[in-house]
Amino acid sequence: MLNLSEKKVFEKKRIAAIDVGSNSIHMLIVDMESINSFTIIASEKDQVRLAASIDDDGNLTSEALNKTIVVLRKMKEVADSLKAQVRAVGTSALREAKNSSDFVAKLYKKTGIDVEVISGHEEARLVYLGVQQGLPIHGKSTLIIDIGGGSTEIVVGQWGEERFATSLKLGCVRLTQMFLTSDPLSDEHLRALELYINTRLEPVLSEVERIGFDIAVGSSGTIKAIKSLVLGILNTPPLQTMHGSVLTAKEIWLAKEALLKAKSLKERKQLPGLDSKRAEIVVAGLFVLSSITKILGIREWTISLTALREGILFDTILRDGVWLQGDTTDVRWRSVRSFGQKFHIDEAHAFHITSFAISLFDQLLFKHNLSSAWREFLRSAAYLHECGLFIGHTGHHKHTFYFIRNASLPGFTTREMQIIATIVRYHRKRMPRESDEVYCDFDKEIQKAVNICAAILRLSVSLDRGRQGKIQEIIVRESSNSKMSLVVYLRATHDIELEMYEAAIEKKAFENVFSCALEIMLEQ
Repeated sequence: MLNLSEKKVFEKKRIAAIDVGSNSIHMLIVDMESINSFTIIASEKDQVRLAASIDDDGNLTSEALNKTIVVLRKMKEVADSLKAQVRAVGTSALREAKNSSDFVAKLYKKTGIDVEVISGHEEARLVYLGVQQGLPIHGKSTLIIDIGGGSTEIVVGQWGEERFATSLKLGCVRLTQMFLTSDPLSDEHLRALELYINTRLEPVLSEVERIGFDIAVGSSGTIKAIKSLVLGILNTPPLQTMHGSVLTAKEIWLAKEALLKAKSLKERKQLPGLDSKRAEIVVAGLFVLSSITKILGIREWTISLTALREGILFDTILRDGVWLQGDTTDVRWRSVRSFGQKFHIDEAHAFHITSFAISLFDQLLFKHNLSSAWREFLRSAAYLHECGLFIGHTGHHKHTFYFIRNASLPGFTTREMQIIATIVRYHRKRMPRESDEVYCDFDKEIQKAVNICAAILRLSVSLDRGRQGKIQEIIVRESSNSKMSLVVYLRATHDIELEMYEAAIEKKAFENVFSCALEIMLEQ
């Protein structure tokens, strides 16, 4: 195996984390000063209500697109002026809209921001990661609730691991649209809302009860709005910061009583301490929080101001900060390893192919100039390339493609899993065609990168065809006549006739992708 360092040296970065939520779009720009600390440089927020902009056919409207473009352009200008690396994720509304892919593609074309649409489970994981950065909960079994516009994320975690994580379609904008359309609110609609929430919460919360937890944390705008309302009702001065403060069960019932008395929107907007922009949706959010509090018998909630955006920040650092072997903080590598083990892969062979692929990627950087994200996609594809053997050898590359494409790998977005699956799909047999499934949906730049990674993986696989780890090292050199020369070192005196034969077959794909001639030689 190649002797690669396990981790990169930490590099300070300025990162802009953008959360394209169902109610609002938030941006947080920070200087990441270490793996565990950052300084906030700027923040932006705009309410777009994407969850309320899905039409009867399940599509986000053109008006919603235009609003989102305006907001993201403004945020991109701010991020660019501060020279920040931008990472944006989309949550519930973008997950569910039928035209999500087209919507995201148009956002990228008009703003230059590539919005990653993440699964509900991935959103819950990132919320947990973000909360860990702001509260001392590492060794405690912690229940975290994040009530957003389109969904509510529920996580139980301890020691940095999620023991339970799920996402329910119980967002405050969604529920308001479904049940609270009259003004003033009717008792019948409120009863229907409460029954709907309880019916969907009870089976999930029974699992939470089974696992157990030491502390309950609320990390959404909903819980902050309710605490602010309580302070207003009690005529208490605003807190210097809500982060780490407590919202008791008694205060939740006090807030509920005040909101149910103020049944009209106009009356709710006049309640002390309540942000008028929250007045329309706060009732639905409060009902979710109060139901969870009652069902689980929670006496108090700790409020966290760190959540999804902070999770994005630290996840970005973890993505950029690990090498081949990974470590306990590298959730993406852990999820890849776990997924491969489910299919009983030959792990020694998988590591050998992975180390070859990473070595080639690094040495060929001057030719392909791909980002570190593609290094990780290739790393994952190389490790998982034989999962399909679980079914059988014939067409196993296609089986693996299907498994990864339909998997849920913590740390990866849906599109990232499609990229990894597609690289694996072409590690043997033919190279991609424009009309191929999934591949045809990628833009030209992604297709080009997939081709590069597939060509590297094909060559890597050929160099351990005998599965005996005979080849110890790969060195790429540019020859004087502008060709590239690939020199393969032998481990001791083992014969590698089979590997050389297979590598000669894979030369053509490599040469076509890299537009150069390739020589494969042995050096003693």
